[in-house]
Amino acid sequence: MRADALSLDVVLNERQQWVVPVYQRHYEWETGEDKQIPKLWDDLKDKAIEHLDERIPYPHYFGAVIFSDPQRQQYGAVRKRYLVDGQQRITTFFLVLLTLREIARNVEIPRIENVASSYLFNEESKGMADPEKEKYKLWPSSYDRVLYQQIVDNPRDELRKLQKQCFYKNGNMIVGKAPKLLRAYWHLYEAIEAFIAERSDENTAEEVLDALLAGFLSGFQIVMISLDENDDAQEIFASLNGMAKPLTPFDLIRNDVFHRARRAGEDNEQLFEKKWKYFESPFWNEPVRQGRFKRARADHLITHAVVAETAREVNAGKIATEYRHFASERAFASVSDELDVLLTHGQTYKGMEKLSNGVTNRIARVLRIWDLSTFHPLVLWVNAREYEEQEKLCIFRLIESYIVRREICNLTTKNYNKVGTTMIRQLSECEGDPIGFAASLKEDLTGDASRLPNDGEVLEAIATKPIYSTSGSQRLRYILQQIEHAKRTRFDESVEIGNLTVEHIMPRKWAEHWPLPSGVVASIESTFQATLSNFELDDSVKSEMDFRQKNINTLGNLTIVTESLNPSLSNGPWSIKRERLAKSLLALNREVAGLDFWNEEAIQARAKDLGTYVNTIWASDV
Repeated sequence: MRADALSLDVVLNERQQWVVPVYQRHYEWETGEDKQIPKLWDDLKDKAIEHLDERIPYPHYFGAVIFSDPQRQQYGAVRKRYLVDGQQRITTFFLVLLTLREIARNVEIPRIENVASSYLFNEESKGMADPEKEKYKLWPSSYDRVLYQQIVDNPRDELRKLQKQCFYKNGNMIVGKAPKLLRAYWHLYEAIEAFIAERSDENTAEEVLDALLAGFLSGFQIVMISLDENDDAQEIFASLNGMAKPLTPFDLIRNDVFHRARRAGEDNEQLFEKKWKYFESPFWNEPVRQGRFKRARADHLITHAVVAETAREVNAGKIATEYRHFASERAFASVSDELDVLLTHGQTYKGMEKLSNGVTNRIARVLRIWDLSTFHPLVLWVNAREYEEQEKLCIFRLIESYIVRREICNLTTKNYNKVGTTMIRQLSECEGDPIGFAASLKEDLTGDASRLPNDGEVLEAIATKPIYSTSGSQRLRYILQQIEHAKRTRFDESVEIGNLTVEHIMPRKWAEHWPLPSGVVASIESTFQATLSNFELDDSVKSEMDFRQKNINTLGNLTIVTESLNPSLSNGPWSIKRERLAKSLLALNREVAGLDFWNEEAIQARAKDLGTYVNTIWASDV
């Protein structure tokens, strides 16, 4: 290993090609306030002003770059230098040169345009092995390469056309849609244009561009660290962080994957293009919350994939290490085979996120409503098997039944991470047979922390548990919607369920309009007094009130209505509610509106009816 402090003129002027290996992350420098690009511009502007004001220039050290020179390079070909760390800096240096060249072209200063170009391109020679590739002094990783070449090879106006999805019709950039590489280039261009205008009273555009070029090439210095053949470039990369941008778990995993592929003699470029590139889209970088953790989708995927493949819990905070252990233990025949497994899980996971996979859509929706990402590995495992589609749907329905039954019985979800891995092992043992899986759920999962409630327990819970108080509105809405679908006849099939809200049929504030079974009309004050066990109330009245309060929040007293209807229903008497519910397009509401009275007896009868549907929709057997 050798280190030297060099000016950018020396670093960038040689006949060479800086190559960004495929395991490196994408271009990440940002243009927001206090981010890397504005800071670099401030430094560049200061160096230019030194030159314009004819002050003594001092070198500005701009970090370090670590690179390796491959052994036995072909004579006559452009010498390649592989960036181990510092690709963000080197790429940005080329963006500065590209910006200076483009502005020089636009203000018709060919001398500066040609000087900048000489730092961007290698002169063509007959010794080049691949002139079309070797002419570029920077060869970015596959992800950024096409955009970089578009910037290098095209004027700014043409670039707008090539990247039209990133621009409004008036030519302004849509910042949220533009890749960071394009944003950095645009930011630098506009900053230099503004600086030229700012100095226009004192200096010509050519003088300002000269000062920027001189300040950049001679004023900026970086420490160049060259690795020798005994240094492991990718191991060094894994231990480093970028400028204020720590390596993510997915960065470390990418590094590890391609590190092992290189050792095994696999083609990294082909591996990236044919397989890994799938994971390099913005979709995988987007942070999403699952349970307590908000992470990039790629990190969630890796966690779920490792759990799916090992059927054991993993430490999500150390998923890069967990993945390395998994890959080592599995001992794949090749890294290509390893990535096939990851791709299969990635396609399922993406389908679940976008609800675009018919087999997994329903279970994905349920897991989203219940916020149960702990079952994602189980879904990945099932969908990766070569089972018939109907078998997969049966398995997913059993998982849904498990979740809904426990929800209705108000049983804990705290043990679901262990339950999920247990289910993977159960399915593996019964080779995906839904009947065998259903039997395992009943036999192997015992105790309140994991058991599957039977039909009798579900019926009792529906009649007695205050589910409105214990379940979220999304979960209740889903349960009632599924019952609604089950109750529909052929005449209801065209009715769409839109935006609905959960409504109490007998309102929680019932005192004013809803007499007790004995005929007593309780005042608001007396209901409050009963809550405080006021002994002035008759015992029989208190008993009736207590029984009513226990029924109010049970499933038998709940329905779903349109949001626009909800305020008018609120606390009104049964005569008004009945009339409005009778006009509903939902079978659940028309059925209730057919009753002359709505009281505790009606709630209990409806609870029994709904319980029958629940035990059918979410059956514990296949």
